Amino acid sequence: MAREITFEFLGQCFTFRSELPEEDIKEVLDYLEKKKQEIESYKKVPTYKLAIWLLLQVAYDYIQTKKEKERLESLLKGQIVKVERFLREQSLLLG
Repeated sequence: MAREITFEFLGQCFTFRSELPEEDIKEVLDYLEKKKQEIESYKKVPTYKLAIWLLLQVAYDYIQTKKEKERLESLLKGQIVKVERFLREQSLLLG
């Protein structure tokens, strides 16, 4: 069931409807707040530039995570092939 979520970010109040669990929404907002603070620690920037910078940072984090996921999937597939080969070999020796 969708519920209304209201939060403040970059001096603006936002309201939207979501079916995401409350904990997931909190995690997203905490992530954005942390990224915003990282950027603000460098220097004070206008809100619109901060919003664009955040967008770029989130996109970069997403791409890095996606690459890492693909790398781990490939590694896991390779390990599965090795295990299958080992089990086949063991079956031939025992059977």
